[in-house]
Amino acid sequence: MKLHRIATSMTIATAFLCGAAHADTTYTNTADASSNIRYMGSPDTTSYGELFTAPGGVLKSFTFQALSGNSGNVDLTIAAWDGSKAVGPALYTSAPISYTGGSQYLGANGINLALTAGTSYVAYLTVAGVSSPMANVAIAGSSSNGGLGGGFRYLNSNDVDPLTLNYAWNSWGVPAMAYTATFAAAVPEPETYGMLLAGLALVGMLARRKRA
Repeated sequence: MKLHRIATSMTIATAFLCGAAHADTTYTNTADASSNIRYMGSPDTTSYGELFTAPGGVLKSFTFQALSGNSGNVDLTIAAWDGSKAVGPALYTSAPISYTGGSQYLGANGINLALTAGTSYVAYLTVAGVSSPMANVAIAGSSSNGGLGGGFRYLNSNDVDPLTLNYAWNSWGVPAMAYTATFAAAVPEPETYGMLLAGLALVGMLARRKRA
């Protein structure tokens, strides 16, 4: 009986850990009309980015809010940040995102990018190298960093991929872009799954012995 209780407790605890390891955490800030950032896209600034410090785990989605402007395409890129600029190679680049004008959320779901806790990165919208780029688009800004300790940076690279240039990005009076980012905790180590399977096997063996 005591062995059965131990096996059951081990299984429940391990299952809890596995479930907790897949829980999502969303970081977001509130758009502030006085902090709107104008204008992004052709023929103005090529890239608008938000710095962030990864909490660890897996980045699932990152989204910004466009407010108004001319329709066209834009990409979302995730890259490492060296303190003054985005550095390549890109860790993630979305398929072209179609902006149709007016208020619209621009970003990507299903990114599934494992990031190192405590490391600086930048998520940025860019029209560099994008066909039929959006133009003169106002992006929502915020006075809050949303919990990821970042900040707004921009670069006009004249349609050249920022990751190929050794140019420092610029800051502005707006503290941050308005964004929403979702992280999932890191996938459990194989040993954790092994403990779960071992616990289940032991519970099953004891149940068979009891029926016998």
